[in-house]
Amino acid sequence: MTADPLRRRLVGFMLLPAIAAVSPLIVLPLISREAGPGGWASAIAGESIGTFAAIVIGYGWPAIGPALISIASGIDERARLYRESLVVRLLLAAVSIPVLGVVCWLVASPGAEWLTVLMGVQGALIALSFTWYCAGVGQPRTIIFYDAVPRVVATAASAAAIAATGIVELFPLAGIAVTLVGTGLFTARLLRRHPGPWPGTRDLPGLLRTGLPVALNDAALSAYSSVPAPLVNVTAAPDAAAGFASADKMFKLGSVLPFTLASALQSWVGEVTGPARGRRVRLALLAHTGFGVLGGIVLAALGHWVSLVLFGADAAAGVDLLIAMGLVFVFLSIRTSMTRHALFPAGQAAVVMRASLIATAVGVPVMIALAIAIGPLGAAIGYAVTEGAATLLLWRPCAAAVRALDAADAAHLLDRDREHHDD
Repeated sequence: MTADPLRRRLVGFMLLPAIAAVSPLIVLPLISREAGPGGWASAIAGESIGTFAAIVIGYGWPAIGPALISIASGIDERARLYRESLVVRLLLAAVSIPVLGVVCWLVASPGAEWLTVLMGVQGALIALSFTWYCAGVGQPRTIIFYDAVPRVVATAASAAAIAATGIVELFPLAGIAVTLVGTGLFTARLLRRHPGPWPGTRDLPGLLRTGLPVALNDAALSAYSSVPAPLVNVTAAPDAAAGFASADKMFKLGSVLPFTLASALQSWVGEVTGPARGRRVRLALLAHTGFGVLGGIVLAALGHWVSLVLFGADAAAGVDLLIAMGLVFVFLSIRTSMTRHALFPAGQAAVVMRASLIATAVGVPVMIALAIAIGPLGAAIGYAVTEGAATLLLWRPCAAAVRALDAADAAHLLDRDREHHDD
């Protein structure tokens, strides 16, 4: 692929989707002021719980799906993979969302129960999205048409409605509608054009076994990324929890960007083999490292002022929290490329899972202990420790996977030379 198509793909996957990802900044300042410190902290806690539920529902498809789609042999195989993912995700959603509602209700501050539940459901339903499929086939325009533009419009409309009525629950309701309608329309179009048999009841155990390593990995990652906000909400005073919620929200909004960058590069990396793929993986890792460092610096340097302007003095994020969150952002960006561009395509899902489980087992107790001992900053430091451990544990497997690409091609050349000599 030449530089110009790659540049167009980067713009297509990152520009409008990134705008859609940060579009909640149109409405979140209204929510933080209308709901008050307790309601604001509860809303972000519900969103974090929803993020964990989304990982359970997604069952690894948003992580490994783009790689599987990018190397699939044809459109019929891709449609089959999508049907299998849909059956698994809908089944898990039916089980998970009622549990999510109960948990969100229990952690909410008085008076913020429905806002917390709806924010959780909005976050959980993202797992049903089709965007990972489009990343695998390199089609950003589909994401723009069915998801990004409708999300920006719905967010702006909900902001206007909240300003007029004060009903903050309108924001998560709008997000839920965009996800369900956009995904429904895309799914109907894809499967109508490429029909095929649906997985049966007998196929479900096999599908669940196949996806288990990636699902466990994502669950471990989501466990430690979803713990801080609810933890702070139940251990800190409302004002302190509100400041942490603002820091967490700005980090989560920014963390969408490494994933969109990974999606933009996914099919570019996967469309070649051997040393050519190795070079592209290295370039992807370099891009993610630079992007992570830049994002971390921006978050640490400007985050306090931005949160003060957006969320008000009562919910402004402290600089110390933002420095810790900036470090989390660096590790997250690097790890995203390591897993999606190198390890998952190399069949190393079990390695990724083990690293995530180890990091979670070490980091979550640290997070809880520090949150109890020193407050919200302790939770942020524990978060950085956990994300850093998950990234560092994958460094050697990632390097080995990249070297294997070169070695495989070298072996192919050696076999070809032998065949030529025999002739």
